[in-house]
Amino acid sequence: MVFLPRSRPGSPSPADLFFFHRAIGTTTVANAALLCQLAPVMVVAALWIFGGERPGRGLIAGLGLALAGAWLLVRDTGDRAGADIMGDLSAVAAAACYAAYLIAIKAARRSIATGTTMLVTTAVSALGLGLLAVASGEVLMPSSLAGWAAVAALGILAHAGGQGLATAALGRLPVGAASLLLLIQPVITAAFGWPIEGEMPSLVQVAGAMLLLEALATANPAVRPAWRRTGPAPLAAR
Repeated sequence: MVFLPRSRPGSPSPADLFFFHRAIGTTTVANAALLCQLAPVMVVAALWIFGGERPGRGLIAGLGLALAGAWLLVRDTGDRAGADIMGDLSAVAAAACYAAYLIAIKAARRSIATGTTMLVTTAVSALGLGLLAVASGEVLMPSSLAGWAAVAALGILAHAGGQGLATAALGRLPVGAASLLLLIQPVITAAFGWPIEGEMPSLVQVAGAMLLLEALATANPAVRPAWRRTGPAPLAAR
């Protein structure tokens, strides 16, 4: 069993979704899942290099633990023989796009309310993904009631609920710490997947989930005082 990173269906980044699904189709699921977990590292590195935001030790330690936990979650999944360098690079590109999206949302949230931010990103995503779907010959409309139910659930739960709450959180938290906190999603997926789908995680995957939880606990002090900024503090959340 593998736990794919983040709620990709709820992510309003067309480039992120494009590269993620390209990676799933051209490399192993395990490689794609693991490499996409690099987004928090890219966020922290980009803000440190280009934004002058130096992470505290707690956040750095949390990132290390989170990557170790993510590796344990996917190490027993699938046949590595299907790995492809272009697929791996697509997964890295997906992580980079998601990191850029998080940084952009953080910048927007300094002056724009959550609802307005979600409206704009949703419109841009719908246009971009719609064009990609048409260009690739995808079916645009569900053909069954179950299909419509799945689409509704993705829109209401994953996008409006999950991505909306993430956007609201980015108005209050440093983006590096927030991106690390989003790595809780594979653990939640495992918790729901066991009783609903009957997918019992292995002991190694349980250990990986525990490491991810420990990463969040380790990085928690970095959310406020340990995250040392050289620039101005963000405005109050709206």
